[in-house]
Amino acid sequence: MKFKIQMQLGTIEGDVNTSSFEFRATEEVKKFDFVSVKSDDEWILAQVEQVTKKPDGGTMANASIIGYRDKGLTKAPRRVIEPDSIVYQADQELITDTLGLRDAGLQIGNLETNPEIDIFVDEEDFYKHFGVLAQTGAGKSYLTGVLCEEMLEENVPLMIIDPHGEYSSLSMPNPENELESRGYEVTEYSPNTDINQEALPLSFSSVNMEKKEILDVIPDNLTNSQMGVMYNALKRVKERDEDYNLTDLMDAISQEDSTAKWNLLNSMEQLDESGILSENPVDLEDLLNPGEATVINLKAVEPEVAEMTMFLLAKRMFELRKKNMVPPFIMVIEEAHNFAPEKGFEQALSNKILRKIASEGRKFGLGLGVISQRPARIDKNVLSQCNTQFILRVTNPNDLKAISKSFEGITSEVESMIKSLPPGVAFVLGNEYPVMTDVRTRKSKHGGTTQTSDDYEEKDKVEIFKPQKDIKELEKEKGEKYEAAYYPVYQVETQDSKKLVGAVNGEEKAKTEKLTEKQQDILKLISEGKGKQDIVEETDISISRATSEIEKLREKDRLKKDSMDVEESLFDIKREETMVESEKLIEKKVDTDEIDGDDVRLYYYPYYSHEDKVYDPVLGKELD
Repeated sequence: MKFKIQMQLGTIEGDVNTSSFEFRATEEVKKFDFVSVKSDDEWILAQVEQVTKKPDGGTMANASIIGYRDKGLTKAPRRVIEPDSIVYQADQELITDTLGLRDAGLQIGNLETNPEIDIFVDEEDFYKHFGVLAQTGAGKSYLTGVLCEEMLEENVPLMIIDPHGEYSSLSMPNPENELESRGYEVTEYSPNTDINQEALPLSFSSVNMEKKEILDVIPDNLTNSQMGVMYNALKRVKERDEDYNLTDLMDAISQEDSTAKWNLLNSMEQLDESGILSENPVDLEDLLNPGEATVINLKAVEPEVAEMTMFLLAKRMFELRKKNMVPPFIMVIEEAHNFAPEKGFEQALSNKILRKIASEGRKFGLGLGVISQRPARIDKNVLSQCNTQFILRVTNPNDLKAISKSFEGITSEVESMIKSLPPGVAFVLGNEYPVMTDVRTRKSKHGGTTQTSDDYEEKDKVEIFKPQKDIKELEKEKGEKYEAAYYPVYQVETQDSKKLVGAVNGEEKAKTEKLTEKQQDILKLISEGKGKQDIVEETDISISRATSEIEKLREKDRLKKDSMDVEESLFDIKREETMVESEKLIEKKVDTDEIDGDDVRLYYYPYYSHEDKVYDPVLGKELD
């Protein structure tokens, strides 16, 4: 292949060997620039490693030889380049051809030294596992977000294990990217929805668990006696019931004669209280869809529960994938050193299953994304299986050593370069030669920024009408994600009535006439199940007066028309104080001085919505 001759940069001086040369630069040369030299009719590609200013004002540059392209392969020259050879700026085609760069696929960014050259990765490489390794602040989470965007655009189903709650931002467009801003389909789950309130509840089936799986997730190490009790109890529930759950097993354990059952029961109770196992779990077959990201938010989740979540998720999703019950997918694991630690550091429930997925997952269409700021602490059996690696700045000697041992292509020169990479620049290993890549701008919003006091948004403490059904209960029941909004309403009290008036448009929402003291007494007795004769005796009124007052209660819509059942109104529903994010509070546009009444109080009325459906959680019904 012929290449375009570029600008002359200088002339080789001094000793030359088959791996490097030094040249005197007559034009500006920068570290990491690609240069070329012609030798024996072949264009040799090299990369500048060091630039030095001499006392005489001249500039000397050291270049490491990459090689030349021959029959589709990059080969190292066997003969030395002649001294005094001219050094040229490398042609774009020579760089692309010699480095064996792809011209299509998932675009990660651009060659850092030559922005006009795009860097692509093959989608299939992600099913052969990949790693993103960097020290804190080097851009690890940002790059992972870019990789996720590229996979989602190729309709790859993603499952992201997210210990810090960073990846739900994939759903939001990046306001700083005017040309390609967009959001992606994201569904978020968490074992702790008290803190991670935007997430759907995540739990796993406790039905018909086998002994080994139960022993794996029990928080304590069991003695032989305790395991014997477990075995006997399991045997009995299996003989007695076609299906059994955790409660059935605990009941069976409690009936054992051995005193070893007490500590075992304590361990089982801890497991039960974790909430990670349930009779009504998430259907794991529904978690994955092409082009959508399922984020498992483990922010503020207790370490033991996070470990159990990772173990059960990896084990059961791998089993489903092997049976072809879920589509091929990529599991991206942030802080992977916590879930697959190297021996000598920590232990994790998920170590063994992640090792198995790393060695066998590619055969079944389950790829791993191993993301970590501590490469030395990741199980080397997992790390070494990653076919493609994205390495940002790393300076810790132990981490560099772990990277060098796990991946081919990490020479001492590349290791030196890794230590000096600027933020947002990564070495991509997976091509024939490690290429330094300037990571492209994210299309979705980056959620991995450092939290500071400037980011803190105080929640407003407001009084709301108490919902019959919590949003998490509704989401679990419907299997859909709902958004909450709180509408301001005024409760207006006059001498004769109470009414609710919308604080957005001033419209009357509900009204009730006030009850006399006697009517209040009668209504209370009726709500207690008392009949007309009881009312006469306890209020000391005549039967005709009682009949008349009951009829007035019906006219005021406090009793049902054809029965003695109490008709509950909005005014009877309790109010509760709660903390609500300001953006969920609908702005009130009507001030209290515009409302005519003796006593005016502001409350908020909650609504839950999903697309065009609106649910009233106070009255417990879907609205038309």
